[in-house]
Amino acid sequence: MRPEDMIGEFFSGVELETCRDIDLTRPRVRALGEFDPNIRVEFPRDLRERFPIGTRYQATVKVCQKTSNGRLKGPPYLKAYDIALIPESVPDEGLLARVREGSISGLAYHYVWKTKS
Repeated sequence: MRPEDMIGEFFSGVELETCRDIDLTRPRVRALGEFDPNIRVEFPRDLRERFPIGTRYQATVKVCQKTSNGRLKGPPYLKAYDIALIPESVPDEGLLARVREGSISGLAYHYVWKTKS
């Protein structure tokens, strides 16, 4: 089923994973499994920054669609609720996203390698 046909529906137990987006510096989250991995996921910023890229979560997601003046705006996306970290997915070493110093918008990131302490 296409996301456009599921707007407003909730799905529980969806596995999500932090990842890097080739077109953006900020870390993103993608759905694993039943949803297209390219669909955007609205996910808390602090969780995207706290753990290394590749960390997985389980969540309930809602298929959403933005509108402007009653007209559809952009593609459908997923909004994550009731998020639970999957502890065994957190790597001991990995890339951590950090807001780039001097970023005016706070959306420019750089990545640092976290080593096992």
